[in-house]
Amino acid sequence: MKLSSSKKDLYEGLQSVARAVSGRSTLPILSNVMLETKDNVLRLLATDLEIWMECTIPVEAADSGAITVPAKVVSEVVGSLPEAKIVMQSEDSKALNVTCGRSQYVIQGLPAEEFPTAPRVGKETTLEISQPALKDLIKRVIFAASMDETRLILTGALLVWDGNTLRLVATDMHRLAVDSLVTEGTHEKALSVIVPGRALNEVLRSLSSDPEQKVSIAIGDNQIMFSLGHLVVVSRLIEGQFPNWERVIPSESDKRLVLERTAFAAAVRRAAIVARSEANKVLLRTQNGTLSIQAQSGDVGQAYEEIEVTLEGEDVEIAFNAEYLLDVMGIIETDQVEFGLTGPLSPGVIRPSGDSPYLYVVMPMQMGG
Repeated sequence: MKLSSSKKDLYEGLQSVARAVSGRSTLPILSNVMLETKDNVLRLLATDLEIWMECTIPVEAADSGAITVPAKVVSEVVGSLPEAKIVMQSEDSKALNVTCGRSQYVIQGLPAEEFPTAPRVGKETTLEISQPALKDLIKRVIFAASMDETRLILTGALLVWDGNTLRLVATDMHRLAVDSLVTEGTHEKALSVIVPGRALNEVLRSLSSDPEQKVSIAIGDNQIMFSLGHLVVVSRLIEGQFPNWERVIPSESDKRLVLERTAFAAAVRRAAIVARSEANKVLLRTQNGTLSIQAQSGDVGQAYEEIEVTLEGEDVEIAFNAEYLLDVMGIIETDQVEFGLTGPLSPGVIRPSGDSPYLYVVMPMQMGG
């Protein structure tokens, strides 16, 4: 194998796939990235056996061939080289020679034959949408997924597609986010799978904001594949039953608050300084057309903030986790947000103002104690 490439293309490709490299595996080959040349294209592949990331870049290749080398080492070497043409060459699949100007490196490798083969995802179920649309969909939902790996199902997001509407749902049982978008095409039956949060976050990092750029999604029995042109992300699906998320959403709210998003977020952020030592609890209370945000800590002191609010229904008094409120305020982009509330022990529903399918359900905290 022998190829030459610009440093920029090579380094960006290595950085893209290196995120799939396992940091905990006992198999040395899983710490490696595979480099394979064919027809003046370099294919880079890395995996931890849960996620596969593949990137293709144009190169000048003298011949075909493949080798695997430690992802961290090759990325650091390429990243530190000057902005010039880089030549890579391997004679026996045991070592990779890297040359750039007067710099020469030899990186020990392992044969490509030992590298795990990327799974083939069936093309029976595929859809194509714009990259910015998927980017917004994932961003507005995935932050609500759990980080607790002992409850694996909650670390993923439920993806539901009926051929016309693509819906994404995530919950950690303390809050829930759901959003949807209309897609083109049809599908005979509704499809429902759980996609690992890590995979969605990797896709999110790689998606473009260019509306001309498309992403193709293929869903198989056990895997899902996102094709973003030069980059492909394949992930195992999470098996199991996702919680009945529709049951969590209150059917109606007898109190409705409309408030300025930036003013509310700023007030909650300041009150959270005091709330931090008390499980981030902030108390929301309406009175005479204002909303007060309060926090109290025996160790720190007290916080009191006040903003204007439009209220339909009786006055409200309810406590929430400040971090859960700030998370969604950073996601919603409208100037105003709406709170739907019922009672101090019932979930609150937060929506952007206007016509939007997005909603965020957050469980309240005990006000006393």
